[in-house]
Amino acid sequence: MKAKLFPLNKITVIGPGLIGGSIAKACIERALCKNLAIGARDDELNLLTKSGLKANLYNHFGLSVEGSDLVILCVPFEVLESILLEIKDYLGPETIVTDVTSIKKEVIRLFQSILADKVEWIGSHPMAGSEKSGFESSNSKLFDGSITILTPGLHACSETLHCVKTLWEKLGSKTINLSAEEHDALVSEISHLPHLLSAVLMKSVSLKSLALAGPGFRDITRIASGCPNLWKSILLTNRQSICEAGKKFIMDFEEALEILQTGDEKALLELLNKANVLRKGLEKK
Repeated sequence: MKAKLFPLNKITVIGPGLIGGSIAKACIERALCKNLAIGARDDELNLLTKSGLKANLYNHFGLSVEGSDLVILCVPFEVLESILLEIKDYLGPETIVTDVTSIKKEVIRLFQSILADKVEWIGSHPMAGSEKSGFESSNSKLFDGSITILTPGLHACSETLHCVKTLWEKLGSKTINLSAEEHDALVSEISHLPHLLSAVLMKSVSLKSLALAGPGFRDITRIASGCPNLWKSILLTNRQSICEAGKKFIMDFEEALEILQTGDEKALLELLNKANVLRKGLEKK
């Protein structure tokens, strides 16, 4: 494959929600392509038309990808297979396909089984977002200062990797490469398990307590307001890694409860100090 230079001739975004809409807005604002196409459902297209977004809009996913240099799939994992099947015969041999889902082993499996060697493909996962959803919440600066994980596997050539890496960098994100297995294990700890914990915490407190909830409780449970159907799919698909991360958390939490039970002031202070230092380290990144 020949190296692709930005601005690309055509980029297609399928799924103009929070992530897809933010990519589309940034592509236009930063002139990353000469032609931007968006594939979406009819109800989404009505919203995009009213927004005045300068892009070619399609309710036929296959037609939206014709002639594209780069196709970015911004859809939930549960519909990814059907969309890949719909677009595969419309993809040109020089097209690169990537996605933004937070699960990678199963995505790579789908890419391999459906796209095989037809086109170049690579997994992407921008570590950016919000508990909000939909195009109306999208923001061209959403990815500024973020990290995007790339999972190229053994399929993608160096030109493909360079193109996708350059895209995310131009969107404002730093990139790192991980295997799909390592991605799923690490993301389960810092994204998937926290969402499950947030949901369980919301469920475990009494309505009487909720009436007294302040900013701290709202902060720690904010992500529980994310789309239930989307998170159901994520949690079930990556359940093996999440369960492993959950077992470690339970061991650490039981140890913390034991410290409280025994009134071990020194151990409790050590735990809180360690957490304090680690959390402050996040703010410096």
